[in-house]
Amino acid sequence: MKKVTFLLMVLTLVFFNQRTFANDNKNVLGTWKVSVADAPYEYVKSSFIVSEEKGALSGKVVFEDGQELKVTDLVFAKNVLTFAVTIDGNDISVTGKVENAKITGKVNAPDGVLELIAEKKQ
Repeated sequence: MKKVTFLLMVLTLVFFNQRTFANDNKNVLGTWKVSVADAPYEYVKSSFIVSEEKGALSGKVVFEDGQELKVTDLVFAKNVLTFAVTIDGNDISVTGKVENAKITGKVNAPDGVLELIAEKKQ
């Protein structure tokens, strides 16, 4: 009987833990209007689109000229979003804090660290 009770407790904890992560993802899903003021002109404004399939996040960056780039290493945990993208052969890493439908963060680019601001589109 103790084994059955223990097993049920473990399964319950796993279930609630997964629900917690799924709920966190809702805060980042959707389309974000992104601005990186000090980036080269063609990369100043973009959209960041985040979707979820079978519990896994995926995303892409779409620049104003229509260029689409798939992001890699997309992780969202404890209201912090991180991902990487390759632009013109350069690996770029992004880290941002998600609060109240806004992302404020940093872009680690070859020219240095740039400020990123994004607002969720309605």
